[in-house]
Amino acid sequence: MLRLLGLVPPALLGISCKDKLPTTPTIVRGKIIDENGDPLEGAGLRLSGVNLKGFSGYDTFSITTESDKNGMYELSQVAPQDTEQIDILPRTTDKVPLNIGIGDYVSYFLVEGNYEKITSPHFIPRSDWGKTITLNYQFRKR
Repeated sequence: MLRLLGLVPPALLGISCKDKLPTTPTIVRGKIIDENGDPLEGAGLRLSGVNLKGFSGYDTFSITTESDKNGMYELSQVAPQDTEQIDILPRTTDKVPLNIGIGDYVSYFLVEGNYEKITSPHFIPRSDWGKTITLNYQFRKR
């Protein structure tokens, strides 16, 4: 009956409209500096993918890295097909503790030439998946 009316069942629409994800990795790289503009070694970042299905969703992947002695970092991941969102967020390491108390660091993200305090994950637009993007950070000691 639905076929006679030119309608497609909603379940089939979801399957046919879902975009295939890139088979090339999403590469996020950049530099992390301290409050003086010097390279910061040992600063941590986490890149993760999420499927938003269900009550709270679930991680499809999660990888971490730390900046090298030049403050450089790189994360690379092919998004699994069930990934609906990719984000990046600074994380605490032994060398660079974040938001813990006295002597820790507060993280900032470079946006249009200015550093803005990070209050939530940075979401990577789907149009950038499978590409190489550069994101620079500054970690300032309290």
